[in-house]
Amino acid sequence: MLVRTVRDEDWEACLEVDATYETNTTWQMEEHISSGEWRVTFREIRLPRTLRIRPTTPPEDLLSDWQRRDQFWVAVEQRQVIGYLGLDIDQDRHQARVTELVVTPEHRRKGVASELLEHAQVWCLRHRIHQLVLVCSLKAQPGLAFALNHGFSFCGFQDGYWPGQEMALLLRQRLR
Repeated sequence: MLVRTVRDEDWEACLEVDATYETNTTWQMEEHISSGEWRVTFREIRLPRTLRIRPTTPPEDLLSDWQRRDQFWVAVEQRQVIGYLGLDIDQDRHQARVTELVVTPEHRRKGVASELLEHAQVWCLRHRIHQLVLVCSLKAQPGLAFALNHGFSFCGFQDGYWPGQEMALLLRQRLR
């Protein structure tokens, strides 16, 4: 497998990568405000059935979003795009946001996402980026598990981040 910068001929193949995933859990936020205290708790909730989550962004919007990324890499095996990772860079804060991290279903849990992430980490360190931020849906249990297993930790949330006003969890990883 090779991780490299995206080429013009790769965009169509990236659109073909199935970003659908399944989950049987979600996270529920509880907010507690009292005199002198503000507490936010996230609790994992088991769903009554497995949900199949599909991306909601139309392909033409995805392509224009991807092409605006500061960095975009693809994982290629036997000339086939099997995954991709996009980054938006904030040089002033020495931080990068992972905007996309997607692997084809048949290549998941085989180290492809880890290779893409490692490539991004090395690139960030070379460019004096000291922190990676990953945005996850509350339903993205596979993505959350991946992030936690790779040293990311909770750093915040944003209400109404996703289409349909769904909340996003923000996770960060300090790079050294």
